[in-house]
Amino acid sequence: MFMGRDFKRASILAAAIWVVFGLGFAGGASAEDEDEPRGWTGEVAASFAAQTGSVDTLAADLDAKTERKWENDLLGGRLTGSYGRTRDRNDSPSEDRTTQNSQAMFLNHRHSFHSRFLWRSGLELSRDPTQDREVRFFLATGPGYLFWEGEDTEKQFFESRIGIGYRYELFDGNTGPDPATGLFDLSLNGYDSNFADAILSMEYRNLFFDGAMEWTHTAGIAMPMNDTDAYLARTEAIIGIPLNEAWSFRTAFLFEYNNNAPDNQNKALTRTTVGLGYKF
Repeated sequence: MFMGRDFKRASILAAAIWVVFGLGFAGGASAEDEDEPRGWTGEVAASFAAQTGSVDTLAADLDAKTERKWENDLLGGRLTGSYGRTRDRNDSPSEDRTTQNSQAMFLNHRHSFHSRFLWRSGLELSRDPTQDREVRFFLATGPGYLFWEGEDTEKQFFESRIGIGYRYELFDGNTGPDPATGLFDLSLNGYDSNFADAILSMEYRNLFFDGAMEWTHTAGIAMPMNDTDAYLARTEAIIGIPLNEAWSFRTAFLFEYNNNAPDNQNKALTRTTVGLGYKF
């Protein structure tokens, strides 16, 4: 029986380390660097799809992010969620089936030492029961380098980072918790894992066609030093086409390859969304 005690202790310790790294570097700025923050900015994007016929499908995706920037520091957060159901009318009996059901929360902090060198820390808490993944807790921190920066410093740059991290994943085969105890019984068909990751990642943003298209591309790989076969790779590309100052047409493509996934699940996951975004 998975008691969760070790995971809770590790999560608290990891979160404390993230706070120390993030706030510690932010607090290291000199008084003359501590300008007034610009306030919170953000974007909410949503997509929706429905089909009826021999096969009925319904799917929705939500992506909300916000950030606040100081002279040398940036603090950001992001929430994503997707949900979809399908029914094949040719089946007898015809039953609804959940095909998408994932939620994720991301927090990140970046501190710039000067024009090129930076330090970035990030935190992920996510789940995807359709992939048999009940929870992922992922903490990462490390130095980075700004290779290029355009005139619009928030929308035109390329940076790369290296770092270390802690990753916890729980796969329980959709068994759910024991009704009597509320705990996960991993002896049925699940398992949990703790990894100490070496991390390499990048982020590229740019404007094309005189600002008519905004491009964001992130990619990264986490290689566990205690189990190199359980690596996690992920890349995401987002294209935004502004319609006016607030609204934009938005399409995104996500690819994730988790070599720690159960044998009965596909290790590769792709998700493509098309919808509208609203900036504030």
